[in-house]
Amino acid sequence: MREEEVLKRVRAIFDASNLEISTKVSGVSNVVVGNGDDGAVVNLKDGMTVLATDMAVENIHFRREWSSPSEIGRKITAANLADICAMGGWPEYLLVAVAFPKKYVDVLEEIARGITEEAAKVGALVIGGDLSQGRELVISITAIGRTFRAIERSGAQAGDTVMISHLPGWSKAGLTLLSQRLPQTSELFLRAISQHRAPEVPYDKYRKVFPFINSATDLSDGLIIDAGHIAHASKVAINLESSLIEKSETFEALQELASGFNGRKSDALEFVLSGGEDHVLLISTSQPENCFGFTEIGKVQTGEGVSIDGKEITGESGYQHNW
Repeated sequence: MREEEVLKRVRAIFDASNLEISTKVSGVSNVVVGNGDDGAVVNLKDGMTVLATDMAVENIHFRREWSSPSEIGRKITAANLADICAMGGWPEYLLVAVAFPKKYVDVLEEIARGITEEAAKVGALVIGGDLSQGRELVISITAIGRTFRAIERSGAQAGDTVMISHLPGWSKAGLTLLSQRLPQTSELFLRAISQHRAPEVPYDKYRKVFPFINSATDLSDGLIIDAGHIAHASKVAINLESSLIEKSETFEALQELASGFNGRKSDALEFVLSGGEDHVLLISTSQPENCFGFTEIGKVQTGEGVSIDGKEITGESGYQHNW
C-alpha cells in the first residue's frame, strides 16, 4: 500500500474524531490548518503553551503479543497527555509520527483509533504527523497544551505534603505477570495486565488540583526515581512513609495480587516504589485539604534525596533506559 493511501485512511479516523471532539467541547475549532499540509496551525489565544513528546518502541515499551493495536495507541497517548497535565496544563493537540514494517499496515488504523480514544478523554485533537517505513513499530507523539500557571518540579517547599493521584505499581505487576507467563486466574491479575497494556488515567482529577500544587511530576519511571527528580530540582528532601502508602485505596488489592503469584506480600510495596507507566500524578502541596481524591504518602523536608520511613534510599529503584 502506498504512503498516500495509508495516510488517507489514518487521516479519516483522526479528522472524524477531531470534528466530533470540537463540536462536543466548544462548537468551534481553533485549528486554522489541520491534517494534510506541511504543518499544522492553531490559534492559541490565552495562556502559555506547554509541549511534550514521548516515544514508544516495539519490544521496549510494548509487545505485539501482549497488547492489541488499540491498547498500544492508548498507552503512548496517555504518556503524552499525562506529561502535559504534570505541568499544570491541559492537552489540546497531538502530532503523531509512526514508523512501521509492511506487516503492520493492516493494524495501523486500529492504532489510530486507540490514539483518538485516549485523546478524546481530554478533548485533544490529532492535527498532523508523519509516516515512515521501519523494521519495527515506533510511535512518537508530540502533545501541545495550554496552562495559566506552569507547575514545575522545582516548586516543592519544606513542610509540603507529598501526595499521589492513585496508587502506582499496577503496571509493573502486570508486566511481571506477562513476563512470567503466569495464567490470568483472577480479576486482580486481569486488572494489573490491563493497567500495563493501557493505563487508566484520571485526567479530570488532575485538573481540579492544579491551583493547589507547588510541584508535580508524572510517574513514568517509578516513585523513587521521580520523587528524586522533584527533590533534586527543589533542593529538598522527600520522606515517604510506608504506613501511609499501605493505607492507599487499592494497596490491599495489590498486596493480595503479589501474594497470589509468588507468596510474598512484601512485593506490593516494591511494585509501588519502583513501578512506572501507571502515569500517576505525584505532587507536593501546602494545601492538602483541597486536593480531593489524592492520597498523602509523605512530607517534604529540608535536606536532599529521597527516604522511606526515615531511611535514605540510594541507587536506582525504577526503570531507566541503558545503552
